[in-house]
Amino acid sequence: MAAATALLLPFRAHLHPAQAMLIFVPVIVAIGRLAGVRASAVGAVLAFLAADFVFVPPYYHLTVASPADWITLLVFLLVALSSGLQTGAIRQRERAAVQREREIALLSRLSSRLVSEESIEEMATFIVGEVAAVLGADRAVVFVRAPGDRAALMAQAGGVSCGVAEGAFADWVMRNDKAVGLPLTDDPSIGPHPVSVLVDEALPGIVADGVYLPLQTGECLEGVLYARPLSGVESSPERVRHLIAVANLAAAFLERRRLEDEAAQAAALQESDRLKATLVSSVSHELKTPLAAVTARITGLLDEGETCTPDRVREELEAATEDLHRLDSSIGDLVDVSRLESDAWRPVPDMWDIGELLGTVASRIPVASKRRVRFEVAEGLPSVWVDFRQVVRALSTMVDNALTYAPGADIVVGARALGTDLLVWVEDRGPGVPDEEKQRVFEKFYRGTTSAASSSGTGLGLAIVREIARAHGGRVWVEDAEPRGARFVLSLPLQGVSP
Repeated sequence: MAAATALLLPFRAHLHPAQAMLIFVPVIVAIGRLAGVRASAVGAVLAFLAADFVFVPPYYHLTVASPADWITLLVFLLVALSSGLQTGAIRQRERAAVQREREIALLSRLSSRLVSEESIEEMATFIVGEVAAVLGADRAVVFVRAPGDRAALMAQAGGVSCGVAEGAFADWVMRNDKAVGLPLTDDPSIGPHPVSVLVDEALPGIVADGVYLPLQTGECLEGVLYARPLSGVESSPERVRHLIAVANLAAAFLERRRLEDEAAQAAALQESDRLKATLVSSVSHELKTPLAAVTARITGLLDEGETCTPDRVREELEAATEDLHRLDSSIGDLVDVSRLESDAWRPVPDMWDIGELLGTVASRIPVASKRRVRFEVAEGLPSVWVDFRQVVRALSTMVDNALTYAPGADIVVGARALGTDLLVWVEDRGPGVPDEEKQRVFEKFYRGTTSAASSSGTGLGLAIVREIARAHGGRVWVEDAEPRGARFVLSLPLQGVSP
């Protein structure tokens, strides 16, 4: 108003007082548009005084010489107040509408992330950032439940922390399930909200500088949402309702993650129990059977005493040796799969020619089965970066599997390069693997519907092959062979891959 008066003053001799007052009206409207109702009212009063003091004779006096000028001044004051107040009210309604739109958008974003977000830390960071930016909080913090019903800080945004007081108030809310400093309102649109105590009632001698809302679900208290400040215009019923809605959505997210974790733990425990039962059953059979056989053979020899012939002793000892080899193999499988899964048996890779690997595999094939195995490997294949012992163990297991589950059939071992990988396969003409079992045959202790072909085995061989492939950055799978049978394929990278 001072600037407008200074601009009009040089033209006072050419302006009628009413004209000067008309020029003041858009200035008052602009003030209302920019600064609101109160500023426009003050501007209207100042314009009234400026018009009387500067533009209505006698100048520089508040007295008015003509009664008509009094009427003009009063009408001007009413018009100025009306225009300014209406403009300021429109401005406030616009700002309130924009703020409501932002808050509704915030709730929409929170709702969408409620079902898509998995990380508690990322969700908490998103919540505090949105509360600070949209709801105008100077500082926002999300606490989650920690052991001992304590509040553990998960994410924060905004101003400087008030130190230990924040944690103390959050712990109090966790223990008492009551809000601290929530503005009281009788607005029925807010609906039910947490029981709240005043800012100086929770902790004697300490005054809370913001609002602490419990993140309460139907089952338990999941955490605490803290926002600072929530006073003055910030504590409007609309703002309180949106803050409570944010707290409810945050509580729903934390409950969902907790239930998912509990479900995952329950599933893991159930799977662990199943594996334990399978392990006990398999181990008790695979270890007990050869031990019982060895015990029976040696006991029989002792019972026969001197009547037992040397040939009879040799026959029984050879049979006992086979049983002990079977026992050693079962124990070795259990130890190897455990070491591989725990990364205790890390590969020590080096460059090896595929011929050296398959030559060692061929030397381990039982003499009686050698005629059934045929190697078809092209010349000039590149070397592979692998652990010699582990890969030989995997390939030998694949060959032994084929010999066991395709009795009497020929076995073909082949290899070829494909892109950056070297494929080694073992193909048989046995009964094959049903489609529904092609993934399960690599699980621990799973022997499949064709296991009747072998009376022994722990169901760990192919699980060991899978773990060796994983440790080398490769993979293993089974596919159908033509015209019948199964082809087990081991893919090994030609370049070194960190396991």
